[in-house]
Amino acid sequence: MDRRIIVNSIPGEKRMAILEEGRLVEFSLFRTSDQNCLGNLYRGTVKRIVHGMQSAFVEFGHERTGFIYLRDLRQDISYEEFEKNLNDDEGEEEGNGETAAAAPIPEYVKEGQQIIVQVIKEPIGQKGARLTTHATLTGRFAVLMPTIRHIGVSKKIHDPEVRRDLQDLARKTVEKGYGVIIRTMAGSASRQIVEREIVQLIKKWRTVQDNFKKGKNEELISEAVSPVVEAIKNTYTDDLGDIICDDKDDHDEALKYVSAFIPERKSAVRLYDLPYPIFEYYGIEAEIDKTLGKKLWLKSGGFIYIEQTEALTVVDVNTGKFLGTGSLEQTVFRTNLEAADEIAYQLRLRNIAGIIVVDFIDMRQHNNRMKVIRALESALERDPARNTVYQFTRLGLIQITRKRTSESALATLTESCPYCGGTAHILSRESVGFKIVREILRQNQLYNVRRFRVEAHPDIIFMLEHAFSKEFKEACRAHKVMVDLKSDGTIHREHFTVSEA
Repeated sequence: MDRRIIVNSIPGEKRMAILEEGRLVEFSLFRTSDQNCLGNLYRGTVKRIVHGMQSAFVEFGHERTGFIYLRDLRQDISYEEFEKNLNDDEGEEEGNGETAAAAPIPEYVKEGQQIIVQVIKEPIGQKGARLTTHATLTGRFAVLMPTIRHIGVSKKIHDPEVRRDLQDLARKTVEKGYGVIIRTMAGSASRQIVEREIVQLIKKWRTVQDNFKKGKNEELISEAVSPVVEAIKNTYTDDLGDIICDDKDDHDEALKYVSAFIPERKSAVRLYDLPYPIFEYYGIEAEIDKTLGKKLWLKSGGFIYIEQTEALTVVDVNTGKFLGTGSLEQTVFRTNLEAADEIAYQLRLRNIAGIIVVDFIDMRQHNNRMKVIRALESALERDPARNTVYQFTRLGLIQITRKRTSESALATLTESCPYCGGTAHILSRESVGFKIVREILRQNQLYNVRRFRVEAHPDIIFMLEHAFSKEFKEACRAHKVMVDLKSDGTIHREHFTVSEA
């Protein structure tokens, strides 16, 4: 699989697109104003302990405090508990039995205490960042776990001899007091390069500890690798295609990393120097614009409708223009199969996470329903984010959970509409027009005003002067009032002023 990484940078903003076989599959946006912090290590100060939730709020140098749960503070946990905590995306309440047996949170941390914390989930919506004291330092070939003594080797490495060699290498790390997980890419790399990376990760952790002890006033201790390096690091060597940057600093950083760990792919790192904008040249700009749309047409003529809220995302599947050539069941089944692939693609592209509810078109045959579920699961296997697909409910809905670590593309690219306040609705012209009439009559009855001046949006004035001119004039005649209408395009369509002329 050809996997290209395209990076566009301007002062204050960096955008990164990942193309697989020429198709945009991931899009990331980083702005200096957003304070992206995922994976960063900080000196955190415990601000407040919440006994009822067995958690604490921690100041770590950002506008909003982060929060940390008891299970992320305990140092006596096993690797299985650590892994569960790391993957526990939505069920973040501590009343799960595990906490009942643990000591109260003040036994582990005190208010005012300084601790090393890592951000494992960025601030999302109204929630602050989620933090942990169980830091992980991720490289291309290994993941160092300074607080968990455990040896792990990727299950995707099947060769027994290779597994033994890597386990021997990992034991040396554990003997030094650390845990390590050997990643899949280590299976095809030389032992020297893998060992060198582990040594670098250990040195990095020791530097973090030294910086924590020294700089009492600096919150940021260690910054996560850049998005460009992160993307390269998580791409298999055989899949790694071109890495194209339009900024020299990004190019040099990518080249430095590739030269150190994938020297055979140095020629893949290129500096884009054409006068045409890089995202437009590769057809990415138009694809990004599509991620803001709610309605997406399928090739067959059917369509899916995506509605995102802070709590969950709803996806509705419709046959649309697709009439099919066989039975109704076959038409519905084919539409659902096509939609399953598109839904998996859109979840990854838009970075939609949390709870997703999909309303596929109702199918009568159980066999067809199972084929749709398998098609959805197969399509989601290409997604690097952890996800789970649940069976059809009694109402014919499918539920998906996808791990959330950062804001969705929609939340990153947009803000709440100043007209509708995020409801996606504003009052109709007629509703605003009749509100104006009622306000005129109210002032006439209360204050005996006879002459009025109304200022409103041009759409509203047009409605009063044309579409409802007969009714408007009749109301004015009945109450013996005169109204001077003035159009102002700078006024919000729902707003108006009614004053005495």
